Amino acid sequence: MDEVVKVNFVKSMLVLKIRDTYKAPYHKNKYLNLKKKDCMGLIVFKRFMHQFTGNWSAGSYDIQFVIREGGYMISPIYYTFCRIDIREGKVVKVWKTSPYTRKTYPIWEIFAEAKKKKIAKKKRVERESVKKKVVKKKPVKKKVTKKKVVKKKK
Repeated sequence: MDEVVKVNFVKSMLVLKIRDTYKAPYHKNKYLNLKKKDCMGLIVFKRFMHQFTGNWSAGSYDIQFVIREGGYMISPIYYTFCRIDIREGKVVKVWKTSPYTRKTYPIWEIFAEAKKKKIAKKKRVERESVKKKVVKKKPVKKKVTKKKVVKKKK
């Protein structure tokens, strides 16, 4: 059963380069301040990443966020947010599943949520435009005028 991992957008995310020769990540010493608005779609995410990847060497990179803070003699625990492939300073591929655990990366859940919100917003706008504007008539009170009593002369 898949456990749900809550993504921490408050802290900076760690970038790790995956070596081709021995598959062990080493620290790139680069942190990204990634916000949820930068992950509202695949195109938006790639556009955001292109700001930073211009001088990165070609290869695979992991972007990881902190699950649990470290303390004295305790190292922090990280979880992989996404894996990307970089060629010539451009993001070529954003991996959907982990090649080792076969689990879907959390970024794809955020993409799906954003897509649902966009579709729901579009439907709401369509419904509002389709509804006819009905003007409710206010009940009109009839004015009753008092009749003047006229005395007859004898």
